[in-house]
Amino acid sequence: MKLFQRILSNLNFFIAAMLLFLLFFQNKISLPPLFQSIGRMHPLLLHLPIGLFVLAVILWLFKKNVEANSFQKIFILTLHVAAFTSLLTALMGFFLSREGGYDETILNRHKFLGVTSAMLSFILLIVYKAVPEKKKLFGIILFPTTILLLVGSHFGSNLTHGEGFVWQPLRGEKEMKQEIFTDSSTLFAAAIQPILKSKCTTCHNEKKAKGELIMTSEEKLLAGGKNGPIWKAGDALNSHIIQNINLPEEEKKHMPPKGKPQLTTEEIQLLYSWVQSGADMKKQWKEYADTDSLKVLAGKYILLTTEVAEETKEKEYPFTAASTSLVEKLNDPFCSVFPLSQSSPALQADFFVREKFNPQKISELLKIKEQLVVLNLGNMPVNDDELKTISKFINLEKLNLNNSNITNKGLAELVNLKNLQSLSIAGTKINNEAGSIFQKFKNLKEVFIWNTGITAATISQLKSTDKKIIFNTGYLPDINEMLFLTEPSIVNESFVLSGSETVEIKHQIPGVTIRYTIDGSVPDSTSSPVYEKPVAINGFTNIKTRAIKNGWYSSPVAEFPFFKKGIAPQKAELITSANRRHKAQGAITVIDGKKGPAENFNDIAWLGFREEPFEALFYFDNAQTLGSITISYNKNVQSYMMPPVEVELWAGNDKNKLKLLKKIKPPQTTKEEIQVVKNEAVKMEFAPSSFLVYKIVAKNIKKLPAWHPGKGESGWVFIDEIFFNE
Repeated sequence: MKLFQRILSNLNFFIAAMLLFLLFFQNKISLPPLFQSIGRMHPLLLHLPIGLFVLAVILWLFKKNVEANSFQKIFILTLHVAAFTSLLTALMGFFLSREGGYDETILNRHKFLGVTSAMLSFILLIVYKAVPEKKKLFGIILFPTTILLLVGSHFGSNLTHGEGFVWQPLRGEKEMKQEIFTDSSTLFAAAIQPILKSKCTTCHNEKKAKGELIMTSEEKLLAGGKNGPIWKAGDALNSHIIQNINLPEEEKKHMPPKGKPQLTTEEIQLLYSWVQSGADMKKQWKEYADTDSLKVLAGKYILLTTEVAEETKEKEYPFTAASTSLVEKLNDPFCSVFPLSQSSPALQADFFVREKFNPQKISELLKIKEQLVVLNLGNMPVNDDELKTISKFINLEKLNLNNSNITNKGLAELVNLKNLQSLSIAGTKINNEAGSIFQKFKNLKEVFIWNTGITAATISQLKSTDKKIIFNTGYLPDINEMLFLTEPSIVNESFVLSGSETVEIKHQIPGVTIRYTIDGSVPDSTSSPVYEKPVAINGFTNIKTRAIKNGWYSSPVAEFPFFKKGIAPQKAELITSANRRHKAQGAITVIDGKKGPAENFNDIAWLGFREEPFEALFYFDNAQTLGSITISYNKNVQSYMMPPVEVELWAGNDKNKLKLLKKIKPPQTTKEEIQVVKNEAVKMEFAPSSFLVYKIVAKNIKKLPAWHPGKGESGWVFIDEIFFNE
């Protein structure tokens, strides 16, 4: 024990001397990365000296109740360890302070109090060991040291969490109350600001402004940081915020920094869409059309409380609440069931992802038919048959069927819903004959009917004859005003086609002509093929589409990559290792037929290679005649994901005796493609051959070009699928 105490005494002296030296010459010191890493352990260690000093005070106050010899041993050990951890914590804190980005006033107070209390802890140890009989002197130093340590820690919490963090819950319910959003709230305040607040402001606030950027208010967001504005309205891919959040987490410029809570894929998509749409911080929620893709994205991540919802929230219901276990059981990734408020038995159900819609799920919800008050089936392929089931939800008050497949026949089924007050059927096949059906609803107060077969004349008649219902027709443009069409969409659920499967294209607006190309050219409004029937493809094909209609501006070009499934090998084996953070499911990932989204390279469908090239073996039970392979990769230029610089194909009947069939160097990315984020492919054709084993090597770029933000660094190759075709 004495040896241990001597070692601690020597270490205490050394750290105290180093700390004083560093403080004296702090303006002339530049710390290497190792010391920066050590400094970041400051928050981990700082609780030890606080606890030890509190223990020392308790022991000192009650020393008379402890046997003298035992007290002496415990107390002197406590002082040794308290002094050591105080000095070490102060040293780490000094290292951490050199990173910058903190409020200077609070930082200086925290630094002064932290260093002072650490030095006093060392002095306390010396005094107690040298003059143990001077009890008054020791007590005079012990209590102020403990107080200084606590006050200094308080300023430290202000640096980390903001001023008043500790006492915030005691300042009244109003300050802690969750903000309520209405239709008059801006989309920025309702959906974008909460993301920035939860993932960004811990490093970018008035007390800690990393990169001189403060993100706690609209004015300071617009001011930007030392690199200027963080976004370019309408140009997401050239905006710093989008570039940095899309970088691999290992990159130094990736935000939020590694170790901090990361943005989800949905949050990244929402931020991207908001910046791309113009980064409007003033536009209100109600000013966006329900079909606006930005509003649809935002609606998934916020709880919008309209006046109708607010009334529902306060309403008392006669039925009892469903069991928590039942509600939890009804939840799945594509259907969310939740109470309207914490104390209400009324429930709401929202459906997501049109391609994953299962009509059987509506029948399952009959288990809560009394409690279900709000049902959101917007953009789901609901048919008239499902409306028969929906008519059994006896207490339903609000129903969203926008952009579904219902007709007048199905609408008549809903008349049985005696409590229905709000009905959204925009973008459906409802026509003028529905006018007589609306009059049969007992308590219907509002109907949303834009972009349906109901003509303006019928709407005018409905408004004049049925005063109890508000018919909301959305935005009605001036007849001389030309609007932009939205892009065509794809009906297919998968971009990997089998056998004779074809590509189906659609558009929501009647009378639209869809033009398309499959040769890489941009479709125009006159000479490009007109889509009249599903398109057959042969191997990898990029289908580009554009919507055209008289009186409208043509839509932007939409591009969809399609692949032929081909002949699947029985087994795949990786020769080189994928990056540890992007291993997906190993070799099977590239032959399972599952495509990865280009905007989410963290998806389990992607294998990422940077340290080594992609190199894998593929085995067939029987020799197959093949004439081409297609390698599907992620082209995400800002995130360092580039085409392979070279692809080799080897083949043979023994993996140890393979011969080179072909080698190609795919075209590389140019500066003009800096904004590109999409699925791409390399197609390698070769003389028809039949072998049992194939080896594919795809080499990543080792030095990114001078025009790239990461110039000189290694690029990535991200692969999700490899297809073998005849």
